[in-house]
Amino acid sequence: MDIETYKVFLLIGCVIFLGFAGSMVFQRFRVPDVLILITLGIVFGPDVTGNRFDLISSDVLDAIDEFKGFFLAIALVVILFDAGLSLDVHSVLDSMRLSAFMSVGAFLGTFITVGLVLHLIMGIDLLLSLTLGAIVGGTSGAIVIPIVSKMRIRPQTKAMLITESIVTDVLVIVVALSMLTVVMTGELEILSVTTDLASKFLIGGVVGLLGGVGWLFVLERMRNQPLCYMTTFGALVIVAGAVELPPLNSSGAIAALAFGLAIGNRQVVKRRLSSLSLSNATNLQIQQFHSEITFFVRTFFFVYLGLFFRLETFTEIHLVAGLLTISMIVLVRWVASLSAWKLGNLNIEDAETVFASMPRGLAAAVLATLPPVMLATHTEVWSDELGLLFLNTTLVVILGTTILTTVFSFATEKGIDRRQRKDLRRRLADR
Repeated sequence: MDIETYKVFLLIGCVIFLGFAGSMVFQRFRVPDVLILITLGIVFGPDVTGNRFDLISSDVLDAIDEFKGFFLAIALVVILFDAGLSLDVHSVLDSMRLSAFMSVGAFLGTFITVGLVLHLIMGIDLLLSLTLGAIVGGTSGAIVIPIVSKMRIRPQTKAMLITESIVTDVLVIVVALSMLTVVMTGELEILSVTTDLASKFLIGGVVGLLGGVGWLFVLERMRNQPLCYMTTFGALVIVAGAVELPPLNSSGAIAALAFGLAIGNRQVVKRRLSSLSLSNATNLQIQQFHSEITFFVRTFFFVYLGLFFRLETFTEIHLVAGLLTISMIVLVRWVASLSAWKLGNLNIEDAETVFASMPRGLAAAVLATLPPVMLATHTEVWSDELGLLFLNTTLVVILGTTILTTVFSFATEKGIDRRQRKDLRRRLADR
């Protein structure tokens, strides 16, 4: 093998060990490892050490970017399947009303306020500023799920935040693409957008759930057989891929979550289908093995996210636009979390976690690269400067909201520790 191959091996090994160290840091100090991994990606990127030490140069990153669509898809499927395995279906149903409120309310609030502020202050065309508002309008499931799953909050609140991140991922894609179509054609087809959203949620969820229930019967037949997990993963990928194809044209991410819910809630399925008796050992084996796969995928996902940041293209205008956008996201999140606190009767820890769960992720970064491609010939409304503004503003928002989520999550965990110590001292004093 040549020297470049050995460099790749070295980087992969370092990333895995640093990802493990980040996980240990969270367990010890309650500091989420997301920011550590993103920072690691920035350090490994071309602008810091990549070009200097010939590790991940600009040419290598351009070659990697060609596969970002595939990498995003497989990362979301793996992470959402893991979320489904760990979610209790009763918690999902209990939090459904609050999930719908947070998903739609927080998205629309961000979509509108960001669009108006960038239009009025930065002078960006209203339709384009609303497009940028749609791109950064939803939280990232790939970031929210690993953080929320480790926090000491109610299962219903975890389910609500995970569901919100998945729903808004779909909203971001559909609404952003619809806005770009409006910019190109000047026409908005409400019926088409509504049908597309319904298709992605309903068809993806139903197909994923039925696929998961059907696979439980297969697992029952495969009890005590080797390669139980790998065949399950194969079934997951088939289901997630099939729903994306015509004529379904639905969401593989939604299907992956529903597939995981069926596998992870086998006891609920068993009560409905008395003939099913999946062994605990089989289910535990799948969950343990998939947790290893999830660790590997999410570690490289966040490092890859850090590689997106190209510092030499940033200007003061991009920074101002990014900070304005982050300010609107925080404002909308604060209002939404206060409303959720009242509507959902949340305790203080849950309300603080709802407010903290605002990170944007790779879906926003990928969508930010579409306007230069789709609007290249529409020079009356588009320019290369706007292309850089869209991409760099989105990257500032991703990094900024991830930092805020990390800081607020850390503060929430410390607040839980303080309240638990106070409660313990109070109980001891009462004895």
